[in-house]
Amino acid sequence: MSLIVIDQGNRIQTPLKTLFKPRGVEQAGEARSSDGLPNSDDPTQPSGKRSFLRILEGDSSQRRSPSSTGAHAAYEEASKAGKPKQRPTLKAQQIMTFPVQTVSISVSLRQAWLQMQEYSIAHLIVVDEDEKPIGLLSKEDILEHGTDSTVTIAVVYQRQMIAAAVDTELSQIASVFVNYPVGALPVLGNRNELLGIISRTDLVRLLINDAQVESWA
Repeated sequence: MSLIVIDQGNRIQTPLKTLFKPRGVEQAGEARSSDGLPNSDDPTQPSGKRSFLRILEGDSSQRRSPSSTGAHAAYEEASKAGKPKQRPTLKAQQIMTFPVQTVSISVSLRQAWLQMQEYSIAHLIVVDEDEKPIGLLSKEDILEHGTDSTVTIAVVYQRQMIAAAVDTELSQIASVFVNYPVGALPVLGNRNELLGIISRTDLVRLLINDAQVESWA
């Protein structure tokens, strides 16, 4: 399964380009300068609680080690021998952050801002009374109206959002961040249950921390 488009809580088949305006050259440049390096302003989970899972043969449940020097060296050795090993394709389930911070549409922007500050995050998934994800709220959405605003999230949140399935490949996720003004992608299950979230910063951290990730797309 590839990418999912959510409109007010429902999956729709509308192409991404129809709902989301692609980035222009200038927008992409600005995004790279502001979001290109990891910082404390754009995580989707508290610092220190992130985890990227290492892909192992027959086991994808172990946590990634700080260095993949040994595996990388083995790959280089095999390459020199003319028999490069097939590298596993990273999927959303293996790079997402969880659990995810959510917020009700009845909450005020001030309350949502305090929640972001408490957990040092830049995005909240908006859910309905059944905890079904129906949209996204970003730090920028709140700043446009004021961090002390008593306006409810229902007036401000993004009702259309791009989401990933657990088996969406890393190259597709990276392509969304490059081509569209999107800061985070929720990861949804088959019944639209919220399983995790991936931010632009997650991908930057993954690239920096994993010597095996050479290309996103």
